[in-house]
Amino acid sequence: MAKETTYFALADFLIPAYGGMPAFSDVCSFADVEKSLDFRIDLKEGFARAVASDLPNGAEAHLEHLNRNDGEAFSAITTITIATYYMNPKVRELIGYPGQENVAYDSKDTQVYLTNGSLGNVVARGRKYRPTPGL
Repeated sequence: MAKETTYFALADFLIPAYGGMPAFSDVCSFADVEKSLDFRIDLKEGFARAVASDLPNGAEAHLEHLNRNDGEAFSAITTITIATYYMNPKVRELIGYPGQENVAYDSKDTQVYLTNGSLGNVVARGRKYRPTPGL
């Protein structure tokens, strides 16, 4: 089984079609996945391990095996799958997310959170500092 075939079996198990939402392979290509990996080069090694073998026991068993025995590969495959899916324009349209928007911001204006009292709750609550272990 080619790595693309293995990957799409895993991705469609993670993100199947449901309700009005398409399955992963209905909207994303392997080129999209490779583009996501180019943004997260730290995940390439784990991703490669996750798709290196066939799926003799199916996608679910393979993902469970990765989760138990190779957390880095499991994290890589799930992170890339989710990121690729939710950055797809059709998926973003279906969930009503237009993407990042340019919002005008005047740094010289007094911000509303300084005048509407919302910071008073934070001050009244007091400090919630927790020391970092080992520092």
